This record gives sequence, structure tokens and C-alpha cells, in this order.
Amino acid sequence: MQYLLNDNVVKSENAAKPHSQKAKDVHDYLISLGKVNKTLDFGCGKLRYADSIVEMSESVTFLDSKIQLTRQQMVKNEKTSVANYVSNNYLNCDCVPYEDVDKIQTKFDLIVCTNVISAIPCPETIQNIFRIFSDLISSNGKVIVINQHRSSYFKKFESGEKHLFGYLYESRRGTSYYGIITKTVVKDLVAEHDIEVVNDWVSGDITFSEIMKSLNPGCEEELMT
Repeated sequence: MQYLLNDNVVKSENAAKPHSQKAKDVHDYLISLGKVNKTLDFGCGKLRYADSIVEMSESVTFLDSKIQLTRQQMVKNEKTSVANYVSNNYLNCDCVPYEDVDKIQTKFDLIVCTNVISAIPCPETIQNIFRIFSDLISSNGKVIVINQHRSSYFKKFESGEKHLFGYLYESRRGTSYYGIITKTVVKDLVAEHDIEVVNDWVSGDITFSEIMKSLNPGCEEELMT
């Protein structure tokens, strides 16, 4: 996705990491969940965790911006597009652009969202993503939101302009954004939707948040009226 901020274009697709930079803690956690039926890899990027997710799922939908899915780039050591790589290498899997997300009719047993929220500099888009989680997760399904909660590897960003949950940073490649997404931030983001954080923890620099449908959506509003 691309965002216009103060006449600067932030190209969040450039923040995607390759499969060679897969974090062991994230891989091990995903595999520990066991086999699931339908999984949505929300913000799949360059398929950083695709092998882990495909291994544990009967079927996977990979979702990202149209430009991320269709542009020619290096994907798992091949010059191709994400959409073509998925089509040629993963059975029972498909790709859907974020721009068409509201056309999805499937309810997913698992939604994986890894290092996505930290790359989005627009609060409206972030809220829309959590609305999508609420809409697309099955009644007993689980959303996994994984982010780095501190910028130990991105100290240069802290010299930039403070914005939203992090910083805007100017370089020769253009404007980049990095958000520091803590457990508290995730809890605040789900508050406006019929979902809730049921478990969260920190492993090194990584924050894990497990989210499910609220048991009694809207009950607080009813008690207050």
C-alpha cells in the first residue's frame, strides 16, 4: 500500500522482509498451533512465513496490496510475483488484493498478521484492518497479531518525525514509517470492534497478541444505557 503524508509517499510494500529473515520464535509459535482448516495470511508481503503457514493449514488465502501481489520482485530466490509464486508452488492456496477484501465470503479459522500494523502510517487503515478481522474470523477462530514492540533494530527511525505509533524517516529511498506496536496498543485497537485480546506476551523484541470474537459483543453499551 502507498500513503500520501505531507506530500511524501510512504510505500509500505517496501517494508516487507524476505523468507530468509523469518524469525524462529514466530515460526515455532505458528507450528505449535497445530493443523487448521482455513487460514488468512493478512499482509503476506514477500511470503516471509508462507512455508510455515502452508505447513499448518489445509488452505491459505494470501492477502496484500495489489501492487505487492503483482509486481515483479525477488520472491523466495525467484524473480517473479507473489501471486505467480503462490499459484505455482502452493496447493489449495490463492491470493486476494487488499483492495478486494470486502468481496471475501469465507470465514477463517486463523488470521495471521505479522509485522503489518507497524508499517501502516494511517489510523483509518489500521481501524479498517481490525474491522476486517472481526468480519472474517470464524466464531471460534483466532487472529494472531505479531509485531516488534521496540525499535532496537531501527534506531535511525527515532531521529525522524514522530508520527502515530512511531516515526517517519527520510532517506535516499524516500519516506519510510516504522510504528512501535505494544500489547497496550493492540488492546486499544480492538476496543472498537467485536473482538478482544485473549492472550498476549513478549518474546525478545516481538509482541504476540491472540484475538478472538468477543463473547458478549455490545454488552457494555447495553449496561450503560
